Amino acid sequence: MKKKPIYLGITLFVSLVLGFSLVTSRPTFECANTGSCPSVPTLSIENNASGVFQNQIVKPPVIDLAAETLANNVLGEDTAQGEKHIYVDLKNQTLRAYEGDALFMEAFVSTGKWGRTPPGEYTIWVKMRATKMSGGSGADYYYLPNVPYVMFFYNSKVPKGSGYSLHGAYWHNNFGHVMSHGCVNMRQIDAEKIYNWVTPTTMGAITHADASNTGTKITIF
Repeated sequence: MKKKPIYLGITLFVSLVLGFSLVTSRPTFECANTGSCPSVPTLSIENNASGVFQNQIVKPPVIDLAAETLANNVLGEDTAQGEKHIYVDLKNQTLRAYEGDALFMEAFVSTGKWGRTPPGEYTIWVKMRATKMSGGSGADYYYLPNVPYVMFFYNSKVPKGSGYSLHGAYWHNNFGHVMSHGCVNMRQIDAEKIYNWVTPTTMGAITHADASNTGTKITIF
């Protein structure tokens, strides 16, 4: 008779552990587009994975680095006619990129809806061909492999670990309206064009800025 409470206690403990495991069974990875990333994300390509956005299954783009021709410009051979600068207009949900006084491109974007895109002056510190982004909970849960053409930016108040970036988005087509968790979403074709234009000059699937290969400035207002 004395063993029954111990047995019931063990059973209850096991049930709670199993229940907790089922509740938390969704995959979790380094985030990249919220304001509370635990660490900086890395280059990640998973062509056989599926994504989740707003409780819908979404198909990531297939990325074959071996078949791609990346922009491997030799440093010192940049033909830019002026300083490159990107402006993101939060009110009108647009991006304009300038080379000196010349407009390079203009496009609709989607900035923060579930997380604020912070205004300020930023610098691109790393570019990566693709990474994985996930976070949120319940109806807000998202899991997005192969996020393409990612350009992370930072400043003295928004550190690199915060994970803010410009990047392509394949999970929605509502550009011109807020849709992100804090990043600046772009059409994939627009993100590719900007990715190959901004500095640091692309040196492979992932490129970090340094003293000789500095990052383009971004103004968000």
